[in-house]
Amino acid sequence: MHQQFRFQRPSGFRWSLCFGIGGPGRTLALATLGFGLTAALGAQTPANPTTAAPANATPAAQGGFQPPRYSNTKIKPRVVVTTDGEIDDRESMIRFLLYTNDFDTEALIYNSSRFHWLGQTWSGVEWIHAQIEMYSRVYANLRANSDGYPTPDELRSKVYVGNITNVSEMELDSPGADKIVQLLLDDKPGPIYFQIWGGTNTVARALSIIQHQYPDQIEKVNKKAVLYIILDQDDTFRKYIEPNWPKLQVVGSFRQFGLLAYNWANLMPESKRVFFERPWTEGNITINHGSLAGAYESQLGAFRSEGDSPSFIYEIPTGLRSLESPGYGGWGGRFTPEKPGVTNVWKDASDDGDLFKPIWRWADAFQNDFAARVAWSTKSYIEANHAPIVHVEGSKDIKTQTQVPVKLSVHGSTDPDGDRLTYSWWQYREAGTYAGEVKIDGETSSTATITIPADAKPGDTIHVIAEVTDTGKPPITRYARFILTVGESSVTARKGAK
Repeated sequence: MHQQFRFQRPSGFRWSLCFGIGGPGRTLALATLGFGLTAALGAQTPANPTTAAPANATPAAQGGFQPPRYSNTKIKPRVVVTTDGEIDDRESMIRFLLYTNDFDTEALIYNSSRFHWLGQTWSGVEWIHAQIEMYSRVYANLRANSDGYPTPDELRSKVYVGNITNVSEMELDSPGADKIVQLLLDDKPGPIYFQIWGGTNTVARALSIIQHQYPDQIEKVNKKAVLYIILDQDDTFRKYIEPNWPKLQVVGSFRQFGLLAYNWANLMPESKRVFFERPWTEGNITINHGSLAGAYESQLGAFRSEGDSPSFIYEIPTGLRSLESPGYGGWGGRFTPEKPGVTNVWKDASDDGDLFKPIWRWADAFQNDFAARVAWSTKSYIEANHAPIVHVEGSKDIKTQTQVPVKLSVHGSTDPDGDRLTYSWWQYREAGTYAGEVKIDGETSSTATITIPADAKPGDTIHVIAEVTDTGKPPITRYARFILTVGESSVTARKGAK
């Protein structure tokens, strides 16, 4: 059974939108536009897709390029993107596609928000396919630089339409909501990270289906779903998800995302703004860097807005271990529990009293990394730069005592391009529970020595970051995060035993 909704358009333009009403497993709904364009709103493939070389094709079949010299063997986070199609979403999607080798992309879902829905400044349900078409034109080069990139057809098959008919609408079934239900109920290991670039209503619809039709699966979903919400762009999180799913893990970038949104120039230090201004953007992203980056919609040549990008750069496996706890911090920000005693909902945290520093402190690193990915679109492996491989000697989690030197080492780190590596060690004070500063000896070498101050108390944690940066162009940085936990000193332990 289908329920049909009609929306008026200017003369000569008609859009008849059909949603299949039913439970999970429904696979087809179509939107037909009056000028003859038909878009499948479930898993979709255009009638004449650009044919890409299969992932296991030989170099000759792939146009003669050589396979990468190293493999992307990391465990990839499972991700779902929901997007309302605003211009900054389209900018973020370009960056996201360049990092799809680092993710297990499960779904790309059109979704409404309080700013955009069907009939209200709506960008349509074709723009993701248009960007995947641009991706298909640089796919061979991307695969030459790293394995793990999904084929264009694989990405096309991941595109769905969710709940788009109105702001906060979560009563109707949709292919996007059904897909989310399927993912949350599957037995594939690992969490699923939901990047909420618009409202939460499609996710809310899926959770409502599970709550009412699969109540025995609620605990499974609580352990599996992680929501990263940008701004909170409708009322379905506060009115439905939060009260009905009190154990669901939620990271809320309710304000911090603004560092990468339209007002970026007024929120970051001058030393970081250079990586967003016109000369850098045109030189590294938009001019002569392939079809995908060429679709990047700049503002008079400069960075415009990518307010949604924190949701996935937070998940890029850089070595910062940000997925272990929202309080650790990483490229996508740092967070603190929203309410005392509530451990499942996190809000923006400040570094040094600056709400935006948890993102801007990494800005040069993630922009240079973006520039390197863009360069992969047009350069051969030997011409391009690739991330250093950080080697940690010993454990990254260390129990220690006060006034006892602790040796930390990333000696043995390598660079796949043979570039020289530089090192920088520093204490991420806000991420730990020890409020003081620790002395670091050897802060520019591959090995550093930390001495815990005498006033540190048992149970205090100290986070030490090792930055490893290559000398390629652009330079790329990867990290090791060491977490030191203070235990009882031998003197304290002896006193306690008497």
